[in-house]
Amino acid sequence: MLLVKCDITKTITERPFGLFSMKYDLHCHSYFSDGDLSPSQLVEKAVEHSITHLALTDHDTLDGLTEARRAAQDTNVTLINGLELSCTWEGLLVHIVGLNVDPSNKTLQKAVNDNKSRRLVRAEAMFEDLEQNGIDVKESVGKQISNRGVPTRPHFAQALVEQGYAKDKKQAFKRFLVKGKPGYIPMRWPDLETVGNAITASGGVAVLAHPMRYKLTRTKLSWLLKDMLEAGVRGIEICTASTDKQQVAMLSDLAIKFKLLGSVGSDFHSNHQPWAMLGRVETLPSTLTPVWDAFH
Repeated sequence: MLLVKCDITKTITERPFGLFSMKYDLHCHSYFSDGDLSPSQLVEKAVEHSITHLALTDHDTLDGLTEARRAAQDTNVTLINGLELSCTWEGLLVHIVGLNVDPSNKTLQKAVNDNKSRRLVRAEAMFEDLEQNGIDVKESVGKQISNRGVPTRPHFAQALVEQGYAKDKKQAFKRFLVKGKPGYIPMRWPDLETVGNAITASGGVAVLAHPMRYKLTRTKLSWLLKDMLEAGVRGIEICTASTDKQQVAMLSDLAIKFKLLGSVGSDFHSNHQPWAMLGRVETLPSTLTPVWDAFH
């Protein structure tokens, strides 16, 4: 592991090691999914923030990892191979982050390709639905992804902004792309077990991403944690860019109860989203076992 001298300001989880400190951000996105920056630019940003361990976790793709690893070679950043896979649990869309995965693993590649295919089918249906409402965004969406990945809803939202149908992405998601509005096409994702098993088969650690975003009661969240353990998901994000101290305490209690590994991640997408900046994550409570302890 590569170490850098400890900063005075803690903007991301720090783990002391003698006179040195390791800083982790294990959830971020590049323009290979719905982020704005290239993998190389993400690594540069990690260096600026003295992050020593960065996981690139693009949605349903491993395509940005090669560039990210190349960019990290001559820096103090250790790149963790990662991705974020979509799945369903009890009809709810859930995101599972895979950390320290083997990108060459066939089982994982199959799961990734399956989710990519689902996204492509939905994108074509979204194009058709918008066209029926007199809106053609194919060219704009195509320019955004530039053959790097599969169109996502944020790509469509940006296209709608560029063509004057909305003033910003927030408005685009109110007027379009949601249930009952033009461009909305429901998805059928794989189940939790399929995704958990794929990540585990690749030698990675499966982690529940941003658990507070699902707006579950503590009881229902406990049901999810129980089921995900049976599906091979071993960790939970405790500290994200949006969790407050009370939420961190509650999630930590659940992690201890279910013997889950604790993870941290900003879920960074863009410099234009100040609420989720790279490295802006609270310190992981010392009572928890860090997910990186399971990396080999």
